[in-house]
Amino acid sequence: MEKMRNKGLAEREKIKSYQNFNVSVYCPVENINSITDFDDFDRRFKRLYGNVKIGRAYLECYRGLKWCSKEQLLKVKAFFEKKGIATSGGLTTCGAGDNEGFVSLCYSRQEGQDILKRAVEINAQVFDEFIFDDFYFLNCRCKDCIEKKGDRSWSQFRLDQKKWLTEEIVMKTAKEINPDINVIVKFPQWYEAFNETGYDLKMEPAIVDSIYTGTETRNPAYAQQHLPKYLSYFVMRYLESAAPGRNLGGWFDPYECTYNLTSYLEQGYLTLFAKAKEVTLFCLGSLIDDPAYQAFPAALGAMFEELDGFLGQLGDPVGVAAYRPANARGEDNLHNYLGMCGVPFEPCIDYPSAEKIIFLAEGAADDEQIIDKMKKSMIEEGAEVIVTSGFVRRMGDAFRKEFVNISYSARKAIVSEYADTKDNGLTVSGKYTGQKPVLIPQLDYCTNDVWELAAAYGTDNNFPIVLRCAYGTGHISVITIPDDMGDLYNYPSQVLGVIRGLCFGKIPVVVEGPAGVQLFVYDNDKVIVRSDMPYSESVSLKLKDGYSAVKNLITGEKIAVVDNGIRLQMTPSVNYVLEFMK
Repeated sequence: MEKMRNKGLAEREKIKSYQNFNVSVYCPVENINSITDFDDFDRRFKRLYGNVKIGRAYLECYRGLKWCSKEQLLKVKAFFEKKGIATSGGLTTCGAGDNEGFVSLCYSRQEGQDILKRAVEINAQVFDEFIFDDFYFLNCRCKDCIEKKGDRSWSQFRLDQKKWLTEEIVMKTAKEINPDINVIVKFPQWYEAFNETGYDLKMEPAIVDSIYTGTETRNPAYAQQHLPKYLSYFVMRYLESAAPGRNLGGWFDPYECTYNLTSYLEQGYLTLFAKAKEVTLFCLGSLIDDPAYQAFPAALGAMFEELDGFLGQLGDPVGVAAYRPANARGEDNLHNYLGMCGVPFEPCIDYPSAEKIIFLAEGAADDEQIIDKMKKSMIEEGAEVIVTSGFVRRMGDAFRKEFVNISYSARKAIVSEYADTKDNGLTVSGKYTGQKPVLIPQLDYCTNDVWELAAAYGTDNNFPIVLRCAYGTGHISVITIPDDMGDLYNYPSQVLGVIRGLCFGKIPVVVEGPAGVQLFVYDNDKVIVRSDMPYSESVSLKLKDGYSAVKNLITGEKIAVVDNGIRLQMTPSVNYVLEFMK
């Protein structure tokens, strides 16, 4: 099986419409069925391929109880292949919908199983690979599902059902028809809730041939999914850790992006910053026929050309090892809020025992062996383990008993002024004002047993924002996370600097400045700096000892290093691609 997978992936990766990546377009069933006059379609399709080099088209046979016939698929397949565009199949396993949001097929009923089997059969007969759109989830709560669930949780029922469906219907059906077929499951971007709808990043990649990643972030505030933009990078890397070498690409769409074209393009930038092999554009009809998105293809073309000019110079992504077990919950999207504050992460689905800096948000507490793993890292490896206030709350007595007497109290504080330390916590100093008042949990700790590296002022009092103490041959640090995690952006740059500084040992550079600057780091001393602030802002980059010069790879300009740092005038949504030289 593994040899077959590797052969298929090797052939697939030969298709590159750009030097460093491939671009695909997904074609829903209604788009395909609407093609009756191929000359007219070619004229409309040129709106996309006249701007963007398209290397693959995914042709869908089923969506929402609508089907595309095998004959029509073959006609459209021939059209694309005549243009030198490879084709793959697709299916979207949703029902028709009945004003209840997105509705999955019900697999507790034979009808749902038959639809799934028929769609797989058509794909396997026509194509050598096919992809599931990210509606391959389960959210039905009909009386049949309630009966079959029994006393299991909805999460466990759906995980069990999904495993059976994938093994017994999808893979068996596809492989019986076409033994060499590559079956791809696209996972959504809402990874924080995977297990509740049947997605499992341990089970499914072990069953299917390949996976794909949804990298849609759209509008973080005025949208149902409220996803910080850094997620387009983070989720791509997280799924790469779940299926190394078999995470075939990232997928994004234009919806909820008309308020700002840059918000659409940012999905593409961050997907490719994460070293995606392929980018899939959803969807054909929207990009060539919808007036709302008529400007998008030209902008896409310019973006892909820009990216192709420097991606080949970047090594592999690196960052602070962020452990998030499969099916974990807690502090949803915290990594992405911190990513928007300039903390670069390399997410891990397995505990990164070899790493010297390890970040644990609340979800890591779902690992029943987390205490033993932390102990070993700090005692034997001298690791710096960074945890959040949510992790401390979830672990409770187990954290206090083993590591340090820090607890998550029931008290809150509204804070707007802050301090840091110049002597490793012996004293706090300065008074720095945040962007707006922030509601934080109050952490209890014992003076002289643990040290404040950053604090928030109260009335004749202060509250810890960053705590740190020694453990074994390493250290453990605790970061206080505001109740509204987006309020991390309102911490002043001095406090953000303390948080970023905890990560400095892993990366060659740290941002000194306000939130809204993203940092992407690669293992060959290359760094991308990108601003999401709505205005220009001067920021500093502090470099590790040993770097004597910095080169802007886009302009060729050399930037002088002064006192181990450089200054950058950040322009909104402009990428600074830098090489650090020793």
